[in-house]
Amino acid sequence: MSITTNPGIFEVDLVFPRNATYSPQALTPIVWALQNPAMASPLTASITWNLWEGNNRTSPGSVGGGAIELSLMNVSSSEPLLVPEFVNTVAYPDGEWTLTWTLSIYNCSQLEGRYQDITRSDSTVFTISKSGQDPDLVAATAADECGAMEAYAFNLTSFGDACGYLGPTPATNPCAVTINSTATSSLYAAATAYACSPLSRNENVTCPTITSAGNPTFQSRIATGPVLLMLLITMTSFIHFG
Repeated sequence: MSITTNPGIFEVDLVFPRNATYSPQALTPIVWALQNPAMASPLTASITWNLWEGNNRTSPGSVGGGAIELSLMNVSSSEPLLVPEFVNTVAYPDGEWTLTWTLSIYNCSQLEGRYQDITRSDSTVFTISKSGQDPDLVAATAADECGAMEAYAFNLTSFGDACGYLGPTPATNPCAVTINSTATSSLYAAATAYACSPLSRNENVTCPTITSAGNPTFQSRIATGPVLLMLLITMTSFIHFG
């Protein structure tokens, strides 16, 4: 396989949630950001994640074995890419929730003739409460908050076949990711579009009114740039309403 991706730093940041208290939402975001997302494909990168309430991994609203195959996105841009999940926390019991996630890539250095699967794992505990703050992605990437992101970075010196050769571990730079109000609106518009489709089971979302032309009123607010277009194409894989 011919790899044209340039060497550089591949970084994955958990933008949201943080260790804070949030109000229940029909669309509560879980958002990662990929820096140099074009590297995800040659690295066979993926994220697995789980979400549960308290110590009960089978609690209502829990998600087990969530998986995002980053390598399937085939993104050519070097600009940060947002990778969202949305969960319905309206019916969740008030209390602490745990999000665990693992990032996996393949290292070309072989062990017993096989590629090494490099994994990095972390967890975040947050609280759902009616007295909590609303999720705010813009504030999460502000200069005074961005440094608190969970982040993992890899120094890719060259690429092999579905793997990468790693240099010394670089410092992370989560503050290179910013989310503005336009991007936030686009994320929620795409999530709402899916939640209001026949595929969704989320009855807590208020769906837009259908116009006389048969188009939902939120359609004009969906961004059409390449990063958000990729988001819209893959959104149905990123929403868990169970």
